Amino acid sequence: MKLHPKSLFFLLLVCLSFNVLFSQQKFEKEYRIDQTGVPEKAVEIIKDWNFNKKIKWYAEESQDGKTFEAKVCYQKKNISVEFSENGELIDVEKTVKFRDLSEEIQQKIKSSLSERFRKYRIKKIQIQYTGNQKVIYEALFQTKYKEETGINYELIVKGKKEKSYQNFEILINSKGEIEKELLIKSIDFTNLEF
Repeated sequence: MKLHPKSLFFLLLVCLSFNVLFSQQKFEKEYRIDQTGVPEKAVEIIKDWNFNKKIKWYAEESQDGKTFEAKVCYQKKNISVEFSENGELIDVEKTVKFRDLSEEIQQKIKSSLSERFRKYRIKKIQIQYTGNQKVIYEALFQTKYKEETGINYELIVKGKKEKSYQNFEILINSKGEIEKELLIKSIDFTNLEF
């Protein structure tokens, strides 16, 4: 079958577009800020949740815009609570070990990563809770999951697609499907640690 040059060009363009969708580069600048620089609504939510631990506040600028994060260690887990510029709750992420996940989701994540990479190693994994404030609170503090509780998994993966390894931030949904993949050009774990 012989393709017309215009058809070949269109096919190449579609393939490149698909690759860009799944391999966008991650840009992130995170810096520590004082609580006075945080939207009041976000501060009130953190006060209401009463972590009884010191809260560290950060501003983050990324390809998705500017957000604010409250970071705290709670029940021996690193917790990050993310807010929009106007103080709306976006999500909560809790750092976990891969082996702490259910066997079912472990297998789904492994399957999705194996389809995407020739070889890979998971460097970090967080459970991400989304939904309204009450739903997220119940998932985090009372381990109650409602139908509207969004649960995703955010991973930092060192993966090999072609000849060399690169670092990626990958968002996987509760079905084990990759929702978002961002290439991390130069990983700076100071932005990822507490």
